[in-house]
Amino acid sequence: MKRILALAACALLCSTAALAQAEKGDVATGVNLLYGFGIKSMAIGAKFQYTIIDHVRTEAAFNYFFKKDFVSMWDVSLNAHYLIPVHQENFYLYPMAGLTFASTNYDSEGASRKLLPSEIGKSHSRIGVNLGAGAQYQYSDHVGFTLEYRYSVMKDIDQSVIGVGVNYKF
Repeated sequence: MKRILALAACALLCSTAALAQAEKGDVATGVNLLYGFGIKSMAIGAKFQYTIIDHVRTEAAFNYFFKKDFVSMWDVSLNAHYLIPVHQENFYLYPMAGLTFASTNYDSEGASRKLLPSEIGKSHSRIGVNLGAGAQYQYSDHVGFTLEYRYSVMKDIDQSVIGVGVNYKF
C-alpha cells in the first residue's frame, strides 16, 4: 500500500514538473463534476493536462466521490488522450486509456445494513486500468468544456464514471 501511494505521488510530481516546463498552449488544468455508477455517488475532480505531441496529451486527475450509504471513494488516474478534430478545429473526440489507483472507505458509524460486518471501519485500495472516450469543445483560446465516459477495471470495485468539466488552457 505504501509503495502504491509513493508511486502515485511520484507520478503526480513528475507530471507537475513536466507541466512547469511546457510552452504556452501545451498545459491545461480543470475541474469535473462526475457520477460513479459503481458507488452510486456524485464526485468532484481536478485534473492537469499536458500535450506531449500533436493530438496526444497526458492527464493526471484526482476525483473524490461523496459518501453514500456510509461508503466513500477517491481515485488518482494517469491517462492518455488521442485528440481527433471533428469538423472544426475547436471540437475534438478522444479515446482514453490509463492507470488508476482507487481507495474505498467504509464508515464504522451507523453502518449500513448493506455492508458485511467484516467491511465496517475498513478501506480497500486497488490498482486498475481506465478505458473510455470523451468530447471537448474549445470555447475560446483558453476555455474548453468536456464530456467524458470511462470504465475503471479493478478487482472488486469496477465502475463506470460519466463526467462534465471545464478546462483552462495556459
